[in-house]
Amino acid sequence: MTLNITLAARWLMAQSSDFRLTTDSGATVMSEVAQKQVVLQYHDWSGLVCYTGVARYGSHDTAAWLSQVLTHEMGQRSPAQVVSKLCEEGTRWLRRVPAKYRHHTFTMITFERGTPRVYVISNFERPNGLRSEDAADALFCTSVRPRGPRCIVTGWSPAVVDSQRTELADLLASAPSPHHLREAIALTSRDASARGQGTVGESCVVSHLCPDGSGQASVFGNLPAEFIPTMIVRGENVATRFPDVTAQAGLSGPHRLVGATWTANGETTMLLGVFRELSKQSGSGWPTDTSS
Repeated sequence: MTLNITLAARWLMAQSSDFRLTTDSGATVMSEVAQKQVVLQYHDWSGLVCYTGVARYGSHDTAAWLSQVLTHEMGQRSPAQVVSKLCEEGTRWLRRVPAKYRHHTFTMITFERGTPRVYVISNFERPNGLRSEDAADALFCTSVRPRGPRCIVTGWSPAVVDSQRTELADLLASAPSPHHLREAIALTSRDASARGQGTVGESCVVSHLCPDGSGQASVFGNLPAEFIPTMIVRGENVATRFPDVTAQAGLSGPHRLVGATWTANGETTMLLGVFRELSKQSGSGWPTDTSS
C-alpha cells in the first residue's frame, strides 16, 4: 500500500504519488523509484492516472501492465473507455492475488472539455473516504464531479490527517498558482511518509491539470535509480522516445525525470520532459523556499 493525494476543483486539479514499493507485509522496501502515475493526453481531454495497492505479484508488474493497458493504436479513447479497461483488465489479474493482499485502487482525474471529474476505481475504497476491510472480487468505479475543492486520499489514507486535508482544500480554494499547489501537496506527502508505517516514501511526483488540458509534472526529492515515466499521447507512450532524446542531449549514464510539461488539448499537442543524470543530483532534491 502506498499513498495518493488528489485535489480537485473546477479551476485546477493535482495528484501525487510516492515511489516506494514494499513487500506484501510492508516490512521490506523493494524500490524507491516505482512508477505509479501516468499522464494521458488526447484531442479533447487530458488526465492523470495513479494507483496504490498491488505493485507486483509473481510475474505481474503493475507499472508495466498499466503502460500496456493504456497504450493503443494512435487515435482517440474516451475516459469511459479507459475506466472500462482498468476495471475489466484489473479485475482479471487481481483475482490471481490472494484475497488478503488484493486491496487496490486506481485514481483518475480528467478535464473533459473543461469539466473536471475524479474516478476512483477500487475494490475496497471510495472517494468519500469509506473503506472496507475486505477487498471485493471486482473493481468498481465511483466518480465525482467536483465543484468546490475536494481532497481525496487513497491508499494509506490515515497518513494524511484531517487538518492537512483541510489546509490543502483551503489552499485550492484560494486559487493558488499550480507551482504552489504542487509543492504544498508534495510537502504533505513527505510529512505523511513518517506515518505510513514504512510503506510511503518521502520522494514523490506531483502533477497538475488545468481546464484546457495543459499541465505539468514535478519530481520532488532525489532518486536512487533511473526513472522514466509512462506518458500517453493519443495512445502512444511517448516516453519510449526519451532515451534517444536524452542521448542527443548529451546525457550519459542513468538519469531521471525532473519535470514534464504538456500543452492544451487540440489538434496539435506537445509534451516536453526535463531529465537529469543521477550522478549530477545535488542537495535534497526539495525546494528550500516553498513560498509562491
